[in-house]
Amino acid sequence: MSSMKNPVPDKKYWRSLGELGETAEFRRWLESEFPAAMPELSSSSRRSFLRLMGASMALAGLTACRWPKETILPFARRPEGRVPGVPERYATVIDVAGAACGLLVTSYDGRPIKVEGNPRHPISRGATDALAQAAVLELYDPDRSTRLVRREGGQQVHPSWSDFDAFAAGAFAELRSRGGRGLHVLSGANSSPSFQRMAAEFRRSFPQARWHEYEALSRDNERQGVRMAFGQPLRAHLRLERAAVIACFDADPIHDHPAALAYARDFADSRRRVDESDPSRLYAVESAYSLTGAVADRRLAVRPAEVGRILVALAGELAGRGLFPAGAGLAAADLDPRLTAFAAALAEDLAAHAPEVVVTVGPRQPAAIHALAHLINDALGALGRTVTLTADPDDQRPSHFEAIAELAAAIDAGAVETLLIIGGNPAYDAPVELGLAEKLGQVDQTLRLGLYEDETSEVCTWHLPMAHFLETWGDGRAWDGTVSVAQPLIEPLYGGRSAIELLSLLTTGTLSRGHAIVRRTLEASLGGAGFEKAWRRSVHDGVVEGSALPELKVRPAKSAIDALRPDLAALAGSTTGEGGIELVFTRGATFDGRYANNAWLQELPDPLTKLTWDNALLLGPSTAEALGAEHGEMVALEVEGRRLEVPVFVAPGQARGTGALALGYGRRKAGRVGDGVGVDANILRSAARAGWLEAVRVTPLGRSYPLSCTQDHFAIDQLGRDETSRRVGELVREADLTEYREQPDFVHHRVHEMEPMSMWKEWEYDGHKWGMAIDLNTCIGCSACVVACQAENNTPVVGKQRVGEGREMHWLRIDRYYKGEPDEAGIAFQPVACHHCEDAPCESVCPVAATVHDSEGLNVMVYNRCVGTRYCSNNCPYKVRHFNYFNYHKNLTELEALVHNPEVTVRSRGVMEKCTYCTQRIQAVKIQAANDQRPIADGEIVPACAQVCPTQAIVFGDLSDPDSRVARAHAHQRAYGMLEELNVKPRTRYLGKVRNPPPGSAEHGSKEHH
Repeated sequence: MSSMKNPVPDKKYWRSLGELGETAEFRRWLESEFPAAMPELSSSSRRSFLRLMGASMALAGLTACRWPKETILPFARRPEGRVPGVPERYATVIDVAGAACGLLVTSYDGRPIKVEGNPRHPISRGATDALAQAAVLELYDPDRSTRLVRREGGQQVHPSWSDFDAFAAGAFAELRSRGGRGLHVLSGANSSPSFQRMAAEFRRSFPQARWHEYEALSRDNERQGVRMAFGQPLRAHLRLERAAVIACFDADPIHDHPAALAYARDFADSRRRVDESDPSRLYAVESAYSLTGAVADRRLAVRPAEVGRILVALAGELAGRGLFPAGAGLAAADLDPRLTAFAAALAEDLAAHAPEVVVTVGPRQPAAIHALAHLINDALGALGRTVTLTADPDDQRPSHFEAIAELAAAIDAGAVETLLIIGGNPAYDAPVELGLAEKLGQVDQTLRLGLYEDETSEVCTWHLPMAHFLETWGDGRAWDGTVSVAQPLIEPLYGGRSAIELLSLLTTGTLSRGHAIVRRTLEASLGGAGFEKAWRRSVHDGVVEGSALPELKVRPAKSAIDALRPDLAALAGSTTGEGGIELVFTRGATFDGRYANNAWLQELPDPLTKLTWDNALLLGPSTAEALGAEHGEMVALEVEGRRLEVPVFVAPGQARGTGALALGYGRRKAGRVGDGVGVDANILRSAARAGWLEAVRVTPLGRSYPLSCTQDHFAIDQLGRDETSRRVGELVREADLTEYREQPDFVHHRVHEMEPMSMWKEWEYDGHKWGMAIDLNTCIGCSACVVACQAENNTPVVGKQRVGEGREMHWLRIDRYYKGEPDEAGIAFQPVACHHCEDAPCESVCPVAATVHDSEGLNVMVYNRCVGTRYCSNNCPYKVRHFNYFNYHKNLTELEALVHNPEVTVRSRGVMEKCTYCTQRIQAVKIQAANDQRPIADGEIVPACAQVCPTQAIVFGDLSDPDSRVARAHAHQRAYGMLEELNVKPRTRYLGKVRNPPPGSAEHGSKEHH
């Protein structure tokens, strides 16, 4: 038992500025147990509600969408080895912006319903991110393109594929006869070897044609930086699990990187070793909070222009220690003493731990800064250890912004007669100064292959429906070079074609199917007598064995530092623009806007701001005060003659004098879900300033804008606000490494603990006893688990208005807590779902026994008993129960119903729901084990949240087995139960967080009093 003395913690956690300031708005959320009763939808609000249809919304009255009426896969004869109703899993691959990730997709009777990571894939390793989880909703989106469109003479017709084939045969035969003169192609980045092979064949057939590749969220600064440092095109790979010190300069490798899933796992492994040795130490230098910055041991919030200057100062400090080329002459002029001190301390830490160190830079920073980071890694001996290099698979292409500018110039010169656009949405996200949307109308023939009839398709002559990646054969290359095969899970719902099929038609005049194209591609590398076996194995495993790019032993060019010196000197001596703020562009929940019509992603609370259904201008508290801007107030942003009105979100931790604005919003032609959501930041973004803008003028407009933010929803009232610090322990329990070494069981000294007691005889478990453990030391708050839970358990989308009323339905939430002063606030994450308490307070108050305990310790819901009293939610200390105020699944169309998991009940209006530990997965494994006459293996049952987690922070299993991972986690010295002092005996326990701040920092050595 811990000391009877009540602790007074010096680390106070708070969810929002509202909670910190005890505002009336926060008290309203805290004191109202349920959202206020709302009137039924008016005709106007009903129309807004129906806009949210997506593939998970009720679409009453919207029955004009077209799709095949016949059964997609009719079983006139049951295929051999197939049992109706028994799910099958198939390996495939998703490509996002030119980087592939391996997947396993669950299919019921030919209907894909759930995406998981492929454990054989080196990037996925069995995990996925939120984008991949939401792919099935995109597949069944009724707003996807369903037909061909041809615009001519101000009229619009809908030809068939046969009509297009006949047109293409004549038009491209004529182009082929003159070598492709006047033909241009614009595509997004695509890692597919088959796509690259077909593009090469296309160029050979049309030798005078020009090919342009463009991505709005480009990593070309990183690519060019490697070339500047090494004199050749290469690709850098981080080995974070080997690192003792990691320094990220405007970089978010664990979330915003093509290899983020792998890097997140490696980083978590470097933190998991805290019980055996020192964990890694993570530094983050950035302007806007990233997930990497949120889990950093030392974070420095600075203007984006200062990031490079600090790295220059770091190089100078290392040179002074003899660890960087002498005579480099690197020093940042007039650098703030606070930043100089940071650079000196970081240099000392890197020198002490070399070569187990990593210095990495994010894509917003200039190429010269990337090159300098590579030189620093080389000087510290990190190359070949914590940083490795491979060849660049596409080393000849120009940068994305150069390519799109070249296309715009060609259109202006009248050199573009026919333009083929494959994917992307350049009319929406091309640099604003190019005016590309208007220029596309100057081209005689524009052909667009796209998933949606969007902003680009509406200005093109031809729109061609693209098949979804779950409907097609294809392949993809991961960041490390590993090739994976994509196989279709379902026939194309709308008859779309893939990019490789379209290229085959235009190149040869004959349509080749994707299966044949991909086979031919792999045959070139796997050919021989054993090809058929290798092909089948590659399709089955989802990975082509031995296809990863080999590591290269390369050192920087000797002249690199001399070549860099002018660029670095200019950066080191630069000053920020006069007046205004520096505006940083960030990646939004919808990526670059391509997923804007996905309701799961729109309603997913941002991991850091908890904002849904919008983007907003993030300003730090002191910056907002200096500008006279209030939270939720509309302001005008003006720079270089451009103007954008945007709401303000006051965000702790945002660097002073800066703002942040997410890309991917403000779409006009996304679909009924995404149209008009947020503001279009591309209006301000130019090719020269794609990462951030300087001297942006901010003018408050005096009118408010409703932001639907979940940060204060379901706040846990810890026995009264005035008694929080004195009577109740912390929900998040954290220590630094020094304290942990001195007191390994620190979590038990945060609160007075008593032995659990019971007023009745406890249930004796003679079988399974399910439980969960969540390691706060490895959770990065990415929220992939939230979307995975939604996809697995048929959780509805409710829309912006209902979220604003506190009626979101997510069974799992990620509580984000701040600590410290608002402008320099630190962050901690804590996933919260139903704890399946042994003495569950919800069960004793339900008048109809709709929530009960089963013989294996699960707190289960009997939906057909529930009468909606909501007493259970009132009595739940964790606030994890959700009530269906509306029948969100009523009148679903046939297409939309396909996304539902048939193993999970679809709930109706008036029913309470919450986490079940994925009881359907528990039962499936139990049945299989019984059929096989064997015990259930530890780790065989994996809930959706645990399966998707890239850091493996969530563990589930049988507490009756003392050797199970979950039982060992529950017995760990860092394990504690949230609010266990209430004697509810939760089945979910947390492992306390241990940070490793650098010596001498404000975070180092700070302790809580016991």
